[in-house]
Amino acid sequence: MRKAISLIVICLFIIWCNMIAFGFDEKDLRKLKETKKCTGGTFSSCDLEKANLVDLDLSKANLSGANLKGATIENTNLSNSNLAGADLSGSKLRLVDFSGAKLNELNMQGSNLLFVDFSGANLEEAFFQGAKMKGVSFRQSNLTDVVLDDIDLKLVDFSGATGVSQNPCAKGSLGKCLVQ
Repeated sequence: MRKAISLIVICLFIIWCNMIAFGFDEKDLRKLKETKKCTGGTFSSCDLEKANLVDLDLSKANLSGANLKGATIENTNLSNSNLAGADLSGSKLRLVDFSGAKLNELNMQGSNLLFVDFSGANLEEAFFQGAKMKGVSFRQSNLTDVVLDDIDLKLVDFSGATGVSQNPCAKGSLGKCLVQ
């Protein structure tokens, strides 16, 4: 009997370790879809690591501090959402709308972004080092203290963005901020 209980405990421990190491918590994804809330922080967590967020309307969602490392986010509306302090490092984003979102201290290191709209978003102190960007718009965004190292910015629109220089970027600022 003792061996059977020990074996059950060991099996449960292995299953629990695999859930932590290999991906997101299904109940966090369900909670996000149902309530548009899934926050991280000291006393709560939102683990959506490697989750697939496809064809969703998550406008005005609260994902502050969420773990979205390696997530795939496609054709998803996250406009006016709160992802402050969220970790999307290594994620893949295609056709995502972050317009008007609160994205300060967002981590996008090493992510792939294709046709992502950050228009009017607050990206203060966001981290994009090594990200790949094509068709990305930062129009009218706050880019104060944003890290954009090791990035090809040729197809990135900075029109009206602030925080890059003392004045907002001029209209037609593709690849770099043209001062007005």
